[in-house]
Amino acid sequence: MNAEEISTLIRYGATDKARRHLKKLGIYQRLKTLQGCVPYVNATKSSLKFFKENFSVEIGAIMAAEQDLNKAERLYRAAKSYK
Repeated sequence: MNAEEISTLIRYGATDKARRHLKKLGIYQRLKTLQGCVPYVNATKSSLKFFKENFSVEIGAIMAAEQDLNKAERLYRAAKSYK
């Protein structure tokens, strides 16, 4: 499933399916997919709510790492250890 398909699921209210798919992925693959979703985060209120509630740490790591997924993975793991 790619970023556009995830955005479509969110737009039509199938957030559970999108979330389950993303959570099943390994962290690096999840970050890679979420990197593609970044343009869709602010597309709608429901999209913003979905990403904020479910993947804010991952997206924050991607943004802080300036799109470098290896660095984002390290940041994500460090952030998760603080929770």
